[in-house]
This record gives sequence, C-alpha cells and structure tokens, in this order.
Amino acid sequence: MIQVILLALLFNLATAFSIALTGDRGIIAGNMAAHFWQILFNWKFILAMVLAVASRLLFMLINNQLLKIPSLAQNSTTITVFLTASSYIFIVLVNFLILNEHLTLQQIIGSVVVIAGIFIIMI
Repeated sequence: MIQVILLALLFNLATAFSIALTGDRGIIAGNMAAHFWQILFNWKFILAMVLAVASRLLFMLINNQLLKIPSLAQNSTTITVFLTASSYIFIVLVNFLILNEHLTLQQIIGSVVVIAGIFIIMI
C-alpha cells in the first residue's frame, strides 16, 4: 500500500506541474493559433507534455499495484481515479506558487467541498 501512496504522490506532482507549465501566461496569452509552432517547441510546453505522459504511466502503475491487493482488485481503476483526484489539491498549490493565482473565498469553499467528497468516497 505504501507503493500506491508514493505513486499517487508522484502522479499528483507530475499532473500539477504539467498543468502549471501549460498555464504559463507567456504560452497561452495572445493568438495561440498564430504562434502554434513556437508553442509546440517551447521548453515549458515540451516538459509539460513529458509530465502529462508520466502522469498516464503513473496512473497505470497505481492501477497495477491495486490489482495486487485482493480486496481492491475488483474496483482498481475506480479506486485509482479517486486516488488521483486528490491532484486537485496539488494543482491549486502549485498554481498558487508558480502562477501566483489566488482563489476567491467562494472558490476555496467549492474546492474544500470537492476534496471532502473525494475523501468521503475513499473511506
């Protein structure tokens, strides 16, 4: 089970940083269609895509580890989805730290409700 937790942590970090890199205002501001090739070869975009692929592979590894636990094997993919849904917490934190994004009180309350729902489902 420790392997599952470590893999989920890696998944969350890879996902959060991938999203933050592609959310960089220098990449998404302006006419993206006109700058398609510049975006495609931007180092932040390339790193974000590598992290996105790593996230998918980590999802599969988490699922694989859950298949080895008899009591969880029947629903391993669904449980993997719930585990990886905790990436919302990491995404908000990384976007705050890297992109300097701030949530309103209403957004914070909504985020807490979503995260609480995820944890309730996992119990």
